[in-house]
Amino acid sequence: MKKIKYAFLALALVVASSACEIAEVNTDPTRVTGVDLNLMLPEAISQAAYNQSANQARVPGIIMQQFKGFDAQQIQYTDYLITEETWNNYWTTGLYAGVLRSCQVIIDKAKAEGNTYYEAIAKIMMAESYGMAALFFGDIPFSEALKGQENLSPAYDSQQQVLSGVLAMLDDAIALLGSPKGASPGSADLVYQGNAARWIKTAQGLKARYLIQTVKKDAGNAAKALTAARASYVSLAEQSNFKFENNQIGNNPFAKFGTGRPNTLVIDDRFAKNMTDRSDPRRDFYMENTGTQWSFFNLSNAKLVWAKDNSPVPFISYVEVKFIEAEALHRTGAPVADVQAALKTAIAESMKQIGIAEASYTAYADTQSDLTGLSGDAVLQRIIEEAYYAYYGYAFQQVWHNYRRTGYPVLTPSPLGKNGLNPGGGVPKRFLYPTNEVQTNFDNLTAARGRQGGGLMDVAVWAFQ
Repeated sequence: MKKIKYAFLALALVVASSACEIAEVNTDPTRVTGVDLNLMLPEAISQAAYNQSANQARVPGIIMQQFKGFDAQQIQYTDYLITEETWNNYWTTGLYAGVLRSCQVIIDKAKAEGNTYYEAIAKIMMAESYGMAALFFGDIPFSEALKGQENLSPAYDSQQQVLSGVLAMLDDAIALLGSPKGASPGSADLVYQGNAARWIKTAQGLKARYLIQTVKKDAGNAAKALTAARASYVSLAEQSNFKFENNQIGNNPFAKFGTGRPNTLVIDDRFAKNMTDRSDPRRDFYMENTGTQWSFFNLSNAKLVWAKDNSPVPFISYVEVKFIEAEALHRTGAPVADVQAALKTAIAESMKQIGIAEASYTAYADTQSDLTGLSGDAVLQRIIEEAYYAYYGYAFQQVWHNYRRTGYPVLTPSPLGKNGLNPGGGVPKRFLYPTNEVQTNFDNLTAARGRQGGGLMDVAVWAFQ
């Protein structure tokens, strides 16, 4: 509840402050004219965490056959009828008028006050949010975005430019936190309570993510990703968990969806069967069999770790960092023993993350990390397939990104997936731009589509071509 109160209070204060642009003679001395940084930061972090777990997580989960629709629009998503209207709320209130705008206000105010703690944390949240959107859509507004009345129709930057900007932003944040200035945010930092060293590790982990996701365009990014991953977390205790609340207001979006839209979304039978056939110890922590289907949600089942009201969501996990390390080691020609060791740690930490006892996962981790007899693409396939099962519940986007750049795991597209939005009929390769942009930024949107082969869902974004 506290995080939600922070968000509403910050919003109220921003509205109040913007309403104060009156002639001085009419100034009300009791009216708030500014918002303190410690009231702004919780709202920005909360919105960024919500963006990680709402519809923009569920849809990739459906695309990647971890979920399937059982009712309502989830059925349409299962057959790749993912329309422009799907992303209006995310693009507008979640992203540009949400976390990105909030972060920009924080950055501007923090610079004016000489507080590099707030500036750096806001830049990390901004980088993560821009990076996620760029991998979803391709070209997006970046250099001309967030100008307000100065520019209501910003041009689209190329995905390459946006991701380069994301990496630069993360480097800026790391430098700022190396010798932070100003008052620590303390409890206003809902992730680390102002721990600069942990935020640096988070920024390094995010650098590793975006470097490995662009490795098809620059093979040298594998070595850079390895360096960043090794500068990131060394344990689960360090990862950037956002803790949702155990109530019906500030709860995890998956629990909220399960409560508000029961049985419209279920576990894909293929995902359940694969986990059963593999004797994967995580299966009963991800899903339960109701007798007719596999369900991801039941608040009375404490084992379903990712669909509780207070299930945390990491902005990037130690598990992901170790999978990136394993892939980067493989791509840079490291000894197979080193790749195997990193992969085994990634699998084991995925088990620990959800509370599985070591005795219950040792055999699985030993077997699935054994690369004996494998080489080349077969090693990459093993790493990406293990990440597919490890990322369930909190990193569905990364599963889809991994698939789009590697082709793993091998999926059979929906037989009903060929439509006017996805003419090729294959597993979608991008999201469509939202209707709001069609209505308010048509010329720039049209130019962006033209640069990207029309911008339909069967055309790969730059990073994955």
